[in-house]
Amino acid sequence: MPNIIAIEGGHDVAGDIHVSGSKNAGLALMAASLLASGQSTLQVIPPVSDIGSMGRICQYLGANITRSSDSLRIDTTNLGSQDVPDRLTRSLRASILTLGPLVARFGFANLYLPGGCPIGTRPIEEHLKGLEKMGALIKVTERSVEAYAPSGLHGATIQMQTPSVTGTMNTMMAACLASGVTYIYSPAREPEVTDLAKCLISMGATIQEGVGADPITIFGCDKPLLPYQYKVMEDRIEAGTFLILGAMAGNPLAVHGCNSKYQTALIEKLREIGAQIDIKKNSIIINKAICPVAVDIQTGPYPAYPTDLQPQLMALLSIAQGTSRITETVFEERFNQSAGLIAMGAEICVDGKDAVISGVRELSGSMVAATDLRAGASLIIAAIAAKGITVISDTQHIDRGYYGLQRKLEKIGVSVKRSNGFVEGLRK
Repeated sequence: MPNIIAIEGGHDVAGDIHVSGSKNAGLALMAASLLASGQSTLQVIPPVSDIGSMGRICQYLGANITRSSDSLRIDTTNLGSQDVPDRLTRSLRASILTLGPLVARFGFANLYLPGGCPIGTRPIEEHLKGLEKMGALIKVTERSVEAYAPSGLHGATIQMQTPSVTGTMNTMMAACLASGVTYIYSPAREPEVTDLAKCLISMGATIQEGVGADPITIFGCDKPLLPYQYKVMEDRIEAGTFLILGAMAGNPLAVHGCNSKYQTALIEKLREIGAQIDIKKNSIIINKAICPVAVDIQTGPYPAYPTDLQPQLMALLSIAQGTSRITETVFEERFNQSAGLIAMGAEICVDGKDAVISGVRELSGSMVAATDLRAGASLIIAAIAAKGITVISDTQHIDRGYYGLQRKLEKIGVSVKRSNGFVEGLRK
């Protein structure tokens, strides 16, 4: 795949942009297929590289995977292996989501510790504590985690110390096949967790109504669930990225296929900054902030401002009048985008979990590198607003989470080119 993107910026974007299905929700739903025997169909799932990585893991475990248009069929009839090697886990943090389903269904799993974006420590304690509470024996080495439950899992009361999204998901999936009732206190409440719960219910799981509440109550059963046919929710992080782009350069930009209730914290901040926003049933129309003003934000678990949209908002705040402060409470190394933005003329001072941004009049094109998925998205939207040409390398990180990005950007007027090597100017 091409690993360089060149963008000629400084022009407004206008028109319609459509949001793809959720990568983050889709990864959990693929793992959930391991709880059933038979063919599950996941609809509107984007063929981004992370989805491909999870597909290869499922195939290694014995699943047969086929894609038809925007649907993914996962046939788990002949699952065999319960070992996931490091060559499959090293690039995908979400590979840990296979742990709960494998232990719950087969009584054993051996998983090499997962990789993913270099944005700091993301421990798996919440995953392991939940399984241990349900009766699994856990052995952790420097490279792998093994879980045993030869007599099956049982219901338990689980108090999460931190509202880990994937930790909540893993515990939920395991609890579906545990005997008895499981109560998960202080769970993550992200929409992707609710989407997984809806899918599990469609597979025959019994989860108390009011998903998103505290606690999540799951009534386990002693046999595999049924295969699903399920449509994944929209990618709210992709939608938020486009909304921030609209606040920087929309003239106007209409973002379709998104639910405004998932964007409440972001919309509030964009309006404070000065963007004009019109909310429709399944669309949000946004005009750029003519004179954007500084705001402060603090990331946190849903429904607080999402950490996955913090890098993108930093790009916007780089050209806001005044001084903004971002406090990152989720990941300790989530300011990787700052180096690229500084190279484009931004004035940013990072001090631990805080970043202070002194707004400049405009950004300028430069040569920068995408260090992780969301940092790369931040540089993309900064490049669109900046004067001149920006060349972004290491864009394989961006491909992990944004489907058809070049096509979508070209449709709204962005001059963009992808290449494996040196990129010359886009316009004569």
